Amino acid sequence: MNNLDSSLQAHSKLEKEATNLAQLKDRVDKYHDLSTQMSSILTVFEKRLGNLEQTILPVYQETEQLQQRQQNLEATLNCLESVLSHYDVSQEVCQLIHQGPQEGNISVFLDALAKLRDADDYFRHSNSQSVELENVTSLFNTGCEGLNQHYSMLLKKHSAPLKPVELLDLIYIEDDSSDEYTSFRQLSQTTREELYTISHWLEQNLREYTHIYATERGDVVLRSLQLLKDHQKSNSWGHEALRPRHSGRQAEPKKTTSARLQQIFEKKASQFYLRATQTIEQSTGFSIKKASSHSDHLTSEDLMDGDQELDKYLVMLLGLQRLLNWERAIMHDIIPQSKHNEVFARLAYNAIELVVKDAEAITQRILRSISRKEWPLALGIFSALKRVILLQPDIDRTYDPAQREQLKKVLNKLQHTGAKALEHFLDVVKGESSTNIVGQSNVPKDATVHELTSNTIWFIEHLYEHFDVIGSILSQDVLYSTQLDTILMKKALPGDERNKALLAIYIKKALAELNLSIMNKCEQYNDQATKHLFRLNNIHYILKSLQRSNLIDLVTLAEPECEHSYLEMIRELKASYQKTWSKMLLGIYSLDELPKPVGGKVKDKDRSVLKERFSNFNKDFEEACKIQRGISIPDVILREGIKRDNVEHIIPKYNRFFEIYSSVQFSKNPDKYVKYRPHEINAMLSKLFDDSA
Repeated sequence: MNNLDSSLQAHSKLEKEATNLAQLKDRVDKYHDLSTQMSSILTVFEKRLGNLEQTILPVYQETEQLQQRQQNLEATLNCLESVLSHYDVSQEVCQLIHQGPQEGNISVFLDALAKLRDADDYFRHSNSQSVELENVTSLFNTGCEGLNQHYSMLLKKHSAPLKPVELLDLIYIEDDSSDEYTSFRQLSQTTREELYTISHWLEQNLREYTHIYATERGDVVLRSLQLLKDHQKSNSWGHEALRPRHSGRQAEPKKTTSARLQQIFEKKASQFYLRATQTIEQSTGFSIKKASSHSDHLTSEDLMDGDQELDKYLVMLLGLQRLLNWERAIMHDIIPQSKHNEVFARLAYNAIELVVKDAEAITQRILRSISRKEWPLALGIFSALKRVILLQPDIDRTYDPAQREQLKKVLNKLQHTGAKALEHFLDVVKGESSTNIVGQSNVPKDATVHELTSNTIWFIEHLYEHFDVIGSILSQDVLYSTQLDTILMKKALPGDERNKALLAIYIKKALAELNLSIMNKCEQYNDQATKHLFRLNNIHYILKSLQRSNLIDLVTLAEPECEHSYLEMIRELKASYQKTWSKMLLGIYSLDELPKPVGGKVKDKDRSVLKERFSNFNKDFEEACKIQRGISIPDVILREGIKRDNVEHIIPKYNRFFEIYSSVQFSKNPDKYVKYRPHEINAMLSKLFDDSA
């Protein structure tokens, strides 16, 4: 039964598959018929498309040729119009060119020049024999000249020198980095844009214009400086200079020129120090504390060293820098970048020359003053030199290499003048030491401190405030550099200490010449005690001044035994002074040579000896007291010490002599010879060095 069912199912499946196969064959036949029909249709379409191409292609080619002919015709017409315009351009723009450009409408004039330039190019390349070439060229050159004149007119019309008060404010404002700097812009934005357009057109057309701009704007800088110079000559200069006048800033008390300069240079010194500190910290990673530098010495005393002329010159130098910074900013808005260096060099040249010539005049005047021994001006040179050095970063930013070299003359002249001042001061001290003393009386009658000594000490004390710039000056002298090398062989010194060592060498020379001068001058006194006291006064004053000002530590760099040497000289001079009493004491000191009293009496022949000894002592003592009462010892400690030494040296000897012989009957009139008791001698000694006693 089961086998029968399986056969029936298999048969049914076979019939179904046979039916499906028949249907598949029928459909394949239909698809084959459709493919054949489609192939026939495509073949017919291809034939018809080929026929269409053969018909249309000649029409297309003919149309393309017609279009090309049309384009050629249009190009020919355009070219003809362009050629005709070149022949007509001279008449078209002639009136406009001769009228010149109009301010605020420069584009119309430049368009006319562009047409003339194109016409000129055409005739040069296509018909160089044409009469129109000459007309166009002449008219183009006339237009360019008119453009240059308009360019110059714009600069003159909108440029004017700054008034002195404006320039002084410019110095103050820019130093404060204020936004009010823009209030000094003379050229409006519209004018700058027009000048910019003209500059670039002239540059593109290879026309010269830079000398016009440099001349006009350079004249503004020069006249601004000249007006400032004239203002500096006025009576109001010293009190109103560098005082802000613009309403936007809160009113400040009036400051003198020196006070304002001090404020400006202190700020620059702080910036200079800050940059140096940052550089060191970035390169080494170490933090440094502020040490002695330029800024440490820019004090009010520093400013008092110079004179008003130096202050005025420094203001001129600051004014020049501010003006040129101002001009560089204006130039960037007008002149093409490629011409900046050339224009700025021309623009700044005359103004820089003015400042350099002023430096020459001032240094010559100061040299003449120094020859008259006006030493504060010499110190003023060092102050000015210090400030010029502080200006160097600004100079490096503002000026080109050639201009920096030009301005370097100022620094060189100040350094040369400073070197001359140092050299001349030594010559003065040396000249005093070699002066012929015969018949002269240029020493103080009271043997006090000589003017040369006080002046020398005053000068070298103030030199320390400028050790940095003086060190740089002295380092250029081979004699000083050689001695510095000797010092460095014994002890390594950093940069600032080297400058101090060079100054120490100079001070050592000055003190050596001063010591020699004092030694020679003391010979003008006839009295030996006065000679020693004169030297003692001066040597003691030198030592105490060096100790008080701490210069003794500085001089020790060049002469380690300096303090000891002066102390030894003082000790020797005190001893030499005490020896001047020896002649007076000789007659009373050697008691063995005197007669021995017996019962208060001496022999008749010995009486004359005692009379002579008492008389000689009285005479010598009175004469010494008379002279030395007129001698001045300004230092209280020194004066009282010498008085004490006199008492200790004289009273014991006189006391012994007095005790033995004052009661001896060697004269009918003993009061004539025994004039002074020991306490009276003591009292008279206490009144020495006091002319009022």
